[in-house]
Amino acid sequence: MFKNYFTTAINNLLKNKLYSAINIIGLAVGLAACLLITLYVQNELSYDKHWEKADLIYRINQGISPERTISYTSVLLLPALKRYFPGDIESGTRIMKNDGEIQIDDMRYPASIAKVDEDFIDIFSSTVLKGSLQSTLQNPGNIALSEESAIQYFGDIDPIGEVITFKLNNGNEEQYQVAAVYRFISPKTVLNIPCFTLLDESRIPETIRSWNTTWPDTYVRMSETADIKKFVSRLPNFIDKTIPVDTVWPKPKPGQKRSDIQHYSLQKINDIYFNPFDMGLSGPTRVGNRTIIAVYIIISALVLIIGCINFVILTTAKATQRAREVAMRKVVGARFKQLFIQFLGESLLITFMAFLISIVITELALPYFETLMDLELAVPYTSPASYIFALFLVTMVGLSGGLYPAFVLSRFSPTKALKSNQATDAVGSFKLRNVLVIFQFSASIVLIIATVVAYCQLLYTSNHDLGFNPGNLLVVEGIARQDISGHRKTLQQELLKLPEITNAALSSIQPRRINGGVDTNAGLKPKTSGSKMDQVILLQVMYVDYDFFNTYEISILSGRYYSRDMDMEEPAPNFFSPQNENDEKIKDRRIVINLAAAIQLGYASAAEAVGEIVVQGEQGKPGYEEYSIIGVVGDSQYRNLRLKPKPEIYRLTPDVSSFLTVRYKGDYQNVVKDVKRVWHEVAGDITFKDSNVKQNLATTFSQEEKENKMLIVFALLAVFIACMGLFGIAAFTVDRRVKEIGVRKVMGAKVKDIVRLLGWHFLKPVLIANIIAWPVAIFAMQSWLERFPYRFNPMFMIPICLFSGLIALAIAWFTVAGNTKRVAKSNPIKALRYE
Repeated sequence: MFKNYFTTAINNLLKNKLYSAINIIGLAVGLAACLLITLYVQNELSYDKHWEKADLIYRINQGISPERTISYTSVLLLPALKRYFPGDIESGTRIMKNDGEIQIDDMRYPASIAKVDEDFIDIFSSTVLKGSLQSTLQNPGNIALSEESAIQYFGDIDPIGEVITFKLNNGNEEQYQVAAVYRFISPKTVLNIPCFTLLDESRIPETIRSWNTTWPDTYVRMSETADIKKFVSRLPNFIDKTIPVDTVWPKPKPGQKRSDIQHYSLQKINDIYFNPFDMGLSGPTRVGNRTIIAVYIIISALVLIIGCINFVILTTAKATQRAREVAMRKVVGARFKQLFIQFLGESLLITFMAFLISIVITELALPYFETLMDLELAVPYTSPASYIFALFLVTMVGLSGGLYPAFVLSRFSPTKALKSNQATDAVGSFKLRNVLVIFQFSASIVLIIATVVAYCQLLYTSNHDLGFNPGNLLVVEGIARQDISGHRKTLQQELLKLPEITNAALSSIQPRRINGGVDTNAGLKPKTSGSKMDQVILLQVMYVDYDFFNTYEISILSGRYYSRDMDMEEPAPNFFSPQNENDEKIKDRRIVINLAAAIQLGYASAAEAVGEIVVQGEQGKPGYEEYSIIGVVGDSQYRNLRLKPKPEIYRLTPDVSSFLTVRYKGDYQNVVKDVKRVWHEVAGDITFKDSNVKQNLATTFSQEEKENKMLIVFALLAVFIACMGLFGIAAFTVDRRVKEIGVRKVMGAKVKDIVRLLGWHFLKPVLIANIIAWPVAIFAMQSWLERFPYRFNPMFMIPICLFSGLIALAIAWFTVAGNTKRVAKSNPIKALRYE
């Protein structure tokens, strides 16, 4: 029986080659899109799930304000947590990273070394290639290198026992002996640790051993018996009993607890990839996006559904031509159940054939997909789960596409089918096909609109006014190092002598990087009391010199910039003891703020803020300072354009500078050569590192560009599959109306009249699809645009919808017209000849 079913199915496929090809290719493309997205989603969701007891590993995050949570904490936190929750925390580790250079003989390599606790290797298991990780963490003079680092530093030489010198950015030197080479079990982790050594409690400086100082990331592995909800609920009590009141900022008001101001939270390690907060000092090099994953899943499902719809449309359309076959089978005794199984089996066979082709398409497309998404992916042929997923996918697609056609074919009446040469097409099937065509094109039009809107938003954002001029800016990094920091101003002056350098400025920032690793804030409030001015406002602090605003070309809204004739530089603050911030008191301190800070402080305009006094700290207590606002500048977007500019103050403290920015003219590469030459003249053999502001900002939009390209690809796939289905149904309809076309031609109808008549028949569902798709697309994209603080005018979505609708209509017209024209131009005698 099954052999007969199989033979019949193959014969039917060969008999209707065009429709079979459309069905199989449409399903294959949809399945390939589904497989590619499955590989992508699987890769994204697999981060940090490979660790032993991964569901019990958490990072401790610290909330420093209601609006802001950071991922780095005090070095005192982990020991205190272990004492307070002895039965809940099974093990814990701090990860404290130091940046600098590794020197081996005459070679220097930019590097970072993580100092960790002994529990690190228990929580984060690794494959040991050489040496011993246990011995590494028994001696603070030992170090473990990742496989990549060992190859970079030593090549083919066995690194075990070799000595490396690590020069920190603060000028200190540390020597380590290589004791192990390791490889993380999986590269899919947020831990960016090229090498690590023991965090020796006895060597932690007193300035860092403070609740005020945040440096390491803190990870804990909870015991299996721990109640996480209860643990979290006890954290406020832990804060109140453990953290000294004088270390909490801002100071608690009367009646406030310390836990009302500061808080800690637990974050599962496999959630960090999607929510890294401040990225941490050992944070991920890339960040995931659950929204994008959901969008890709929905779009790939739409593409696959459109492929299934093609199958339903064409199978039900061709069902009338198989009516006599069904009738004959029923006459000789076939039952409904047998016919149903036969036709459902044909659907599964077609799906299986499409799946085999989809694997070929996936393998061919995978290299391009990897390049587009900047990922390394592979089809896991050796995984049993892959075959279970393939079986599930083929079964579900085969059933979803074949159930209705099988039902329609199996219930044909043999009496009606044998009365004439051809069964009458069921009204219900005709209506269903129209509904499915409308759905196909509605989905395709929504994807086209989404693609155009995403592209317009990307274009708008990338051309948005940043508040400064990013063109022709070169940043020299690493000037905060102790062995070069004393020569900052000398370097600045020497660079200004170059003819291609028009300006140079020292600052603690460069676009996309803040404070060179030292993120500082200040709590200020206006000295004059008022309804809006009694609370302390947390503001980002930028340390700059006199030339910063001119170099970055930041506009002044009111007041003035810093002036060498009128303003005095402030001494560098002690970041670790803010309550005794300055040894030297400066009278008449002055600051420049941005517009966002002026508004946050309660001023109605930039002009109103100029001349006002703001204060930091409490009067009569250490750390209290008064500042006179001398200028308000426009908001500048140094970070991601997905975020609004933060309220910022600019303090005249060039001694905290981590970057030297120069504005140049001429060719960038030639400027780099001259700047590098001057650098080595001033700094000696210290490694030179530069960056181009324009290029740095371009990377901000790289992810959006990838997302947009993916949208374009999927939109084209959806339109392609939908048009294949429309082509197939048009070909079928035209074939069935051959006699009608012949009669019309004999009666004098022209080819263009026939094309117009049949074309309008197929354009009506596309027009209805536009009416349905436009409001859906506008609502969806309006919601999507809300995540951007800067977005183009939503009214532009109306012409975008019209444009997308015209594209869909044009595609549908040419798809149908070509088929219709072929038949309409044929000799009508052939169409009218008696069969």
